[in-house]
Amino acid sequence: MKTFILILSFLVAVLCSCTQYVEPDDPEPESKTLIFTSFESDGNASLSNWVSPGPPVVKFATDVPPNGGKYSIFLKAREIGAYVYTTVPALEGTHNYRLTFWSKSTEDPGSLEIYLKQDGNKVDKKREVIRTAEWTSFIIETEFTASVGDSIEVMLVGSLYIIPQGFNYFDLIKLVNLD
Repeated sequence: MKTFILILSFLVAVLCSCTQYVEPDDPEPESKTLIFTSFESDGNASLSNWVSPGPPVVKFATDVPPNGGKYSIFLKAREIGAYVYTTVPALEGTHNYRLTFWSKSTEDPGSLEIYLKQDGNKVDKKREVIRTAEWTSFIIETEFTASVGDSIEVMLVGSLYIIPQGFNYFDLIKLVNLD
């Protein structure tokens, strides 16, 4: 009888420990990622796909958030041209988007803006003002209704004023289509 109970207990333990591996769904498949930037390429700092229209007040920093690689972007005051932007084609129709990014700010806060561009005009703007001195993850969710030829622009903006001058860091910027 003891042998039977021992064998039965062993079989129950074996059966209970068996599980089926289920592959998790990727919440953000590559095809839905419209922008992903860590400001580096092949181990070097890079502004690839970003435009900096102002004077050379946009720099790279080795101060990065968790999993941020080697470099982040460092912006001074917007008043002296410290902003960068990137543009991607908007998906035609009404779509939901999620923009995630890491940022921190000192003194005067900076911001991140996302908007739909229609016929060269910025419409339906969302903005996150960065007031934290520690690296923090931010999320902006929005819905855009776009036509053929419209685009989505993401702009990273330095502090508003030269005095007191704040410094703003950004990294790991990712825009995905949620539909």
